Amino acid sequence: MKRTLVVFIALFTVTYQVGARPTAGALPRLTPEQREMRKYRHFGGYVIQSVETKVISIVDGEGFLDGGTLGRIVTEMQALLSLPVCVGVSEGTGVTITICAGDGATTLAVFPENARARIDIKALSADNPTKETLEIRVHKELWRGLVYVLGGGNTYHPQCVMKQISSLGELDTLRAKTACPDVFARILEGAASLGIRPVRRVTYRQAVREGWAPAPTNDVQRAIWDEVKKTPPAPPRGGRGQVEEGGAAEPREGRPPPSYEDGAGRLKKEVLQGHVKGDSR
Repeated sequence: MKRTLVVFIALFTVTYQVGARPTAGALPRLTPEQREMRKYRHFGGYVIQSVETKVISIVDGEGFLDGGTLGRIVTEMQALLSLPVCVGVSEGTGVTITICAGDGATTLAVFPENARARIDIKALSADNPTKETLEIRVHKELWRGLVYVLGGGNTYHPQCVMKQISSLGELDTLRAKTACPDVFARILEGAASLGIRPVRRVTYRQAVREGWAPAPTNDVQRAIWDEVKKTPPAPPRGGRGQVEEGGAAEPREGRPPPSYEDGAGRLKKEVLQGHVKGDSR
């Protein structure tokens, strides 16, 4: 009887917790898009500091991926590699990764001598995957194509997207969607040989603070621009031993300022008396 009662109480507790409704004060869960918008309102998005360099172009001419998905992949590549990556054909392109509907013979074709790679949607759709699965496959193949073109090669990491695979099934089993850090050095070396230089990517707010931000393009960036411009700059801090404009050198830690010393570098008697209590020598 006692055992039956314990089991009943446990089942009642689980049922109550599963069926319980969130309290009125509980915060709603945000979607990825809502989280991005919240960050955007505060930072104003990201901007890239101008630099003379060629770029990596991701071309999806027939729109197999929606703009938001492709934009997130490009932003991801920029953040992890610090290389200029853009959507569509751009002037000064150094590498081109194309998404197209080919003959279905191969999922990914790489032409390193031409700095190009081609992803075949037809081959990736051979087993009629769901839309989500197809997008994940394209995501992984975009990274694989870029790494191969830039000479990154394969890795032995068991879940890295650059692991050697031989089927769509093996591609699906890879948990990572991006390249592992162990190929980054080879990627950057290959990019440099093609005239693609690393770029500095910061938030719009930080660019405004540094004084090189482009003109605002929307209400969020305009509000950030006005807020930062109205905020007075913080006074400069002088480092130890540095002389600020109109000021004197900062005293050395644990010793009086140099003006208290005599010509031989010894403390003057009256200063010594003031710092060593009770010593009148």
